Amino acid sequence: MRTLAAGCTLALAVLAGCATYPDAVRVSDESMLVSYQAVTQSAVTTGTARWSGVVAKIQNNPTQTRLEIVYFPAAAGGRPQVSDQTPGRFVAYVNGFLDPLVYAQGKQVTVLGALQPAEHGHVEQYPYVFPVIGQATVHLWPKKQERVEVETFPMWDPYWGMRGGIRIHTLIPVHQGQQPATQGPAHVQEQSSEERR
Repeated sequence: MRTLAAGCTLALAVLAGCATYPDAVRVSDESMLVSYQAVTQSAVTTGTARWSGVVAKIQNNPTQTRLEIVYFPAAAGGRPQVSDQTPGRFVAYVNGFLDPLVYAQGKQVTVLGALQPAEHGHVEQYPYVFPVIGQATVHLWPKKQERVEVETFPMWDPYWGMRGGIRIHTLIPVHQGQQPATQGPAHVQEQSSEERR
């Protein structure tokens, strides 16, 4: 019984640690957050929202900065899960100045703030209605560091005998401070006799 209780406690601690949003966009009661789908499908216009995505445009105005963001659902820790499909875009207004080189197009962000009335605009020439988050706090996600490791090893070939092989691993850290995790299967390539010399 004690083992089961200890296992449950450990599992809850691991889940809580993995699902923690950054301090700037963390809330005490996530059940009060309004989802992107609730705003776009049900026309909800009030409440607190926390959405993730990728910066499409940035515009600095005299007292605030307007971010146009392509919405992507958030992973457990808040980082957007970028794919080739998105349900749409939204706008976030942040008090003060954000540097366009830091918050450049393509950067991943998570935004927390109060819903405001939708804004009519355009995506290029296409008319578009943007859900709006005002008084926003923005967490800018650091770029994922990718590392490639190449390992050589001897490989027996029944026809050619002993040959050299290469195994390539692409490593991407899951979170800052953690060990990198291997992405995808390891690939094995055979070296030619000229490469081995």
